Amino acid sequence: MGSAMTTIHSQLESHTVFEPEALGAMSQAFHDACNALHIFAGDEHGRQVVATRIIDLASTGVIDAKALRDRVLMEARTAA
Repeated sequence: MGSAMTTIHSQLESHTVFEPEALGAMSQAFHDACNALHIFAGDEHGRQVVATRIIDLASTGVIDAKALRDRVLMEARTAA
């Protein structure tokens, strides 16, 4: 989960503040979404897109890991 936290944290803007529980849920959602979408460590663009979308959703109040993951996966299927 270390790389998930790094990616989530690297995408956060300095003025964005999330509680530790939210960061944990976001990191779990990131990890699970990347695995489901077959986006691995070498695909930095794909990982950035997923991290950015999770941060955007979390900033609207969605902080449940499963809900975040499911939303990202649904949007990815719709966009494909």
